[in-house]
Amino acid sequence: MSWSDICGCKRQKEFFERVVHSGRVAHAYLFFGPSGVGKTTCALELAKFLNCLNPTSDGSCGQCKNCRLINNLSHPDVSLLSPSGDSIKIGEIRDFAKWLNLKSVAGKMKVGIIKEAEKLTEEAANCLLKTLEEPPRDSVVILIASRASSLLPTVVSRCQIIEFSPLSSLEISNYLVEKKGWKKEEAQKVAARCGGNLGRIEEIQKSENSLENKFWELWHKLKSENYPLSLGSWFYDNKEQLPLIMDFLEQYLRDLWIWKVTEGKGEELLFFDKEKVEREAGEQEAEILNRLLILVDNLVSDISTNLNWDIVLIRFLFLWRGEWNYASSGRN
Repeated sequence: MSWSDICGCKRQKEFFERVVHSGRVAHAYLFFGPSGVGKTTCALELAKFLNCLNPTSDGSCGQCKNCRLINNLSHPDVSLLSPSGDSIKIGEIRDFAKWLNLKSVAGKMKVGIIKEAEKLTEEAANCLLKTLEEPPRDSVVILIASRASSLLPTVVSRCQIIEFSPLSSLEISNYLVEKKGWKKEEAQKVAARCGGNLGRIEEIQKSENSLENKFWELWHKLKSENYPLSLGSWFYDNKEQLPLIMDFLEQYLRDLWIWKVTEGKGEELLFFDKEKVEREAGEQEAEILNRLLILVDNLVSDISTNLNWDIVLIRFLFLWRGEWNYASSGRN
């Protein structure tokens, strides 16, 4: 794999191509953003780029001994630290710091990657801070987290921050067609349901029918239930699959809105049956559909950033019911 094989992340690729070729690599980076958008993949590719024996103008060769070892996570000068449980403890960071201070064995630079860095205990974060303040020569530390605000400000201040955004449906569908050999229609359909998260593809493929059934169940409840809090148990029962179910809801509302604003002439429906969309869109106003779409988009974003589940859910349900009641009163 090389930069060209990574889905999306164009801005990050171009940035690291510049800094590596100029020799201005920082001693520490913080990669943050939602899951499934390429943070770990880019971190490993940067490790390859820095240690490749035959680098090209736009990245690693992917074929030399160092590249192959890093691909297999077996290079002695590249370490990928993940939480062993609910947290990353001070003992793990002490071992990490000792390893980082050792002389490079087979590569050009030592690259230490810490996944889910938001799980660092306060003691571990302070221990890591000492390493970031006095970094060993020819070493790079890459922290990976969902949000920069979840880390100690003192740790964040020692890192160059690289933000990752959700991938677009077009980026994912093009990647599936060009790199994975998918048919265009199927790639577009799955990409629309990923919610910008490439890691969801396998889960979507395995559970597509059951997820769609869950979505329609939720849709009918959202339309008919007058007491928002009574829907709470349904959301809790389906909490694990909720991000994917909400993707269905988001895309359905988008299809309804497109149909409404184009008066049925739009050719951009994602995947829902046109007759069903036409029937439902006829009952709604475009402005209401747009506001509901914003509500769902905000909920998906809040879920992905691990905000308080109870607060997020209650706010969504009450705002949804308010918009739906307003729409219903306008139709009567």
